[in-house]
Amino acid sequence: MLCNSCNQENASEAVVCSNCGHQFFDVKAQTPPPLTAVNISKDAQSTQSQSISSSENADTLLAAFVGDKYDSFYRDKWFKDSEPRLEVNNDGSSIHSFNLAGLLLGTSWLCYRKMYLVAFFIVLGINAVDLVLMHLLGMETYSSIGQTSFFVAWAVLTGLLGNYFYFSYSVKNIDKVMSNTADPATVEQELVAKGGTSWVGAIVGSILSVLLSMGMSYLFAPDWFWLV
Repeated sequence: MLCNSCNQENASEAVVCSNCGHQFFDVKAQTPPPLTAVNISKDAQSTQSQSISSSENADTLLAAFVGDKYDSFYRDKWFKDSEPRLEVNNDGSSIHSFNLAGLLLGTSWLCYRKMYLVAFFIVLGINAVDLVLMHLLGMETYSSIGQTSFFVAWAVLTGLLGNYFYFSYSVKNIDKVMSNTADPATVEQELVAKGGTSWVGAIVGSILSVLLSMGMSYLFAPDWFWLV
């Protein structure tokens, strides 16, 4: 064994250099195994096993949070061409899927899926843009195209992006629950409690959304709006 410090040749089993006292490390323990066909195959199998385990874990957690509709609807919408994962799909499949309930029910569907904060900001944002259009376009122009743009905005946000909103909401809640507890049984119980659906939330959320829209219109809409 050649000493790296003084280049003195030492016995292969030497622990320290006979010339300068430099200590040798266990090179064999630190040296990775050679890249043989067997080792490459083992690494590939290990990686594949970890990938399958991660995919199954994501499936289990999302199923617990979403409920009955996960296997019959959302799994295909989110992961149509990829393996389940707890992150936004790199290929964008979870963004480019369509949700008919989101399109037709809007805020009611968001609140039914317990996305109350998302519903609030969408109602607030769309109504704010609508009020700006009222003031910029005037009565005649707004009456012809303004209301159409209002409903198009709803369709885009809740229909075309509804599945993406729900996926992001699910992942955030799963991460939050898993960061607070490591017990699998407790994790599943908390996900079931936080996720799922709520008819009460849908009804109350719909009423509050209408009241918020009416309140913003009452406070900020131009006078002619109430005459149309």
